[in-house]
Amino acid sequence: MASEQTAAPDVTAETAPMEVAYVEEVLPPSLFPGLKKRLEDAPPLLRDSRFYLRPRTYHFDRQRDGADDSLATAYGGWLAFASGDWRERVRAEARLFTTQRAHGPRDKDGTLLLAEGQEGFWVLGEANVEVDLTDSVSTTLYRQSLNLPYLNRSDSRMVPNTFEAYTLRKRPDDRWAFLVSHVRQMKLRNSDDFVSMAQAAGFEYEDEPLTVGSARIDLAPGVNVGAVYQHAWEFMGTFYAEGNAVVRPTEELELKFGAQYTKQDSVGDEIGGDFDTHVYGGKLAASWRNAILTFAFTRTDDTRIRNPFGGYPGYLSLMIQSFNRAEEDGWLVGLSYDFGRLGLPGLSGFVNYAEGDTPDNGGFASPDQEELDITVDYRFQSRALSGLWIRARAATLDQDDDVPGAVDVDDFRVILNYEWPIL
Repeated sequence: MASEQTAAPDVTAETAPMEVAYVEEVLPPSLFPGLKKRLEDAPPLLRDSRFYLRPRTYHFDRQRDGADDSLATAYGGWLAFASGDWRERVRAEARLFTTQRAHGPRDKDGTLLLAEGQEGFWVLGEANVEVDLTDSVSTTLYRQSLNLPYLNRSDSRMVPNTFEAYTLRKRPDDRWAFLVSHVRQMKLRNSDDFVSMAQAAGFEYEDEPLTVGSARIDLAPGVNVGAVYQHAWEFMGTFYAEGNAVVRPTEELELKFGAQYTKQDSVGDEIGGDFDTHVYGGKLAASWRNAILTFAFTRTDDTRIRNPFGGYPGYLSLMIQSFNRAEEDGWLVGLSYDFGRLGLPGLSGFVNYAEGDTPDNGGFASPDQEELDITVDYRFQSRALSGLWIRARAATLDQDDDVPGAVDVDDFRVILNYEWPIL
C-alpha cells in the first residue's frame, strides 16, 4: 500500500496505514470557474455539487522466468459526482468506473488491469447516501470506498476495489476517530460484479459478509495509535494494530518510528481451513532536506498472511511480493527524494530493496527472495496541465532456485493519471 504513494518531502507528510484510513478526499478548484459561478445562487444541494473526471492510462508488463508472462495496456478511469448538502445533513455520491483494452494478448492475461480474458468493462462502483448524525459522526449507505488495512481500494491498477457496505464513522477532528461497518459485498478491481465477501475471498458457493470496527487516536502531535478488527464470517478474523511517533532531534532532521502487528485466525465454520498466525514489524524513517531513508523488518509466523479484501499493509508490501509467507523474516531499506528543493517541483522518486528468508526444507519451505523496486513520479505544475501525474516503475524479483517453486520476475509499469475537476 505504501508503495502506491508518491515520495513525501519529509516523514511528517508520510501516511501510515491507519492514518490513510481517515484521510478525507480534497479536490482542487474547478477548472471552469465560470460554471461554478452560475450556481452561486442555487440551493446548497446544487451549488456545492462536484463533478469530475479522473482518466487513467496504464501499461503493465510482467515477465516471469518459469511461468507465464502478463502484458496489457488499458485506458479508462472514472467519472464522479458528489452532491452538496440537502438540509445541511444529507448528500449523495456516485462513481462510474471503466477500463478498456488498448493492447493485451489473450495468452498474457493476469495483469489485473482488465477482466479475465483481457476484457474491458464498465461498473457503477460507488453509489451512496451519506447522512450527518452529528457535527463529526456520519453514516454512509450502499456502494462506497473503504481504505482500512486489509480492507481497502488497493488502487494499484485501473479500477479500485469498492464495497457494498453500511458504515458509521467519526471524522478525526478532535484527535480521535472511529469506523464501524457491515460489508455485504465487494467488487474486485478486475471485475464489474459485486459478490459476497466470501466469494471475493475465493469461496464460490458461500454468501457470508464481513463486519469491521476500527479506531485511531492522536496522543500528541506526531504520535498516534490505531487498531482494526475484521470479522469475515465463517472464514477468519483479522486484528491489526499500529503505532507511529515523529521526533525532531534538529531543525532539519526528523525521525519517524513505527510498529505494527497482525493476528489472523480461522473462525466459525472455517471455510478456509483451520489456521492461526501473526506477523509483526518495525520501521524507522529519517528525513533530511527532502530525502527520506527508511529501514524496516517483518516476521511472519508459521502460516502465511491472507489479504483477499485489499492491499497488505505491511512495511514490506512491494510491487511484486509482500514478504509475508510462512516463517518469513524480511527486511527493507528504502530511499526517497523530492526534487522540489533542487528547483524541480513535481519530480520525486524512491527506491526500495527487500530480502526475505524462509525455511529451505520442511512443511514451510519456500524460496528465499530479494526484490528491488524503482519508482519515478512527475506531477505537472503548469496551470494548463495541472492534475496530470506520470509514474514510471520497474521491479525485479530474484528467488533462490535451490527450493522448488522459485520464479524470477521482471516488472515494468507506466501510468498516466489525470485529475480533471469540471464543477
